[in-house]
Amino acid sequence: MGSQGISRVTERLVIALIGVTLILTALVLPLLTPRIAHADDSQGLQVSPVIVDLNSEKGGSYNLKLTITNVTTNVLDITSSTNDFTASDETGNPKILTGAEDNDNSYSLKSWVSGIPELTLQPKQSRTLTFAVNVPADAESGGHYGVIQFIGTPPPTQSQTVSLNASVGVLLLARVAGTITEKVVVKDMFGEYNGKRLGITATGPVNIVTRVSNTGNVHVKPIGTLTVKNMFGQTVGSYDFGGTNKNVLPGTTRRYEQTFDKRWMFGRYTAKVEAAYGTTGGVLMGETSFWVIPFKFIFLLFVSLVGLVLLIRFLLKRYNQRIIRKSQHNHKKR
Repeated sequence: MGSQGISRVTERLVIALIGVTLILTALVLPLLTPRIAHADDSQGLQVSPVIVDLNSEKGGSYNLKLTITNVTTNVLDITSSTNDFTASDETGNPKILTGAEDNDNSYSLKSWVSGIPELTLQPKQSRTLTFAVNVPADAESGGHYGVIQFIGTPPPTQSQTVSLNASVGVLLLARVAGTITEKVVVKDMFGEYNGKRLGITATGPVNIVTRVSNTGNVHVKPIGTLTVKNMFGQTVGSYDFGGTNKNVLPGTTRRYEQTFDKRWMFGRYTAKVEAAYGTTGGVLMGETSFWVIPFKFIFLLFVSLVGLVLLIRFLLKRYNQRIIRKSQHNHKKR
């Protein structure tokens, strides 16, 4: 067999191997690919509003409304429970209080809620519910906080064929009239890079953190502006601070964050918060400073300048040598 015949045989073997590889891939790949259960993607309940903020009087009774929707394709029996809540951490996420945690809670509200019916919702059905909040005549002035949890489960006839446990909650924030103290302060304010507190950083983005503590007896919602100025006093960043659904509960601290990221940063920067809160004209203020020094850029610039100086010296030396040689050559001709 000549070299041409060997080449043809080799080519056929390569083609055959490629074909076998493609067939095996087509057979094995489905077995290796994770199978996704095609469950109903819309399982759950929706409720509106998700937060109820109530201004109340001692001894007052208030009828409130909310709408609950079954967004699943299954029939759901809806039950409810009411608990107190507080902030679980500095993000403001609610923590439901149960058992011993709720024994000594001066901000309790759960016993004030009544009249929430049990009901059954058909797939995609919505119902508007009316419930009562009855404020005791001896209730403490200030804030009180509760959460109504709705749980949807399939009727008993479907329990063996449908695995679903949908839930949703409504936060109740009540302000009881009387001796009200609205007071929040900036507990701490600093710049942060990659999760670490900083004084100096080489680059951005810088996360500006403002920790606000509520030392009063009622929730407040600071709303204002965070501005960033460079070392020349020029405003290089302006952002909304606080805002919708960012209440600070009494006795808690809430963390507000804002990312400051410019294409080019150098020098000292000062971030300042100015915000209004409460019903009596409260003002929240805080300030922090940080440095951005791009060390790598400065090093490269320094190396470049040194290189440029050395290059100029080298060129001057060569130029001088050339002038000297030319002068000596002219002198010999004489």
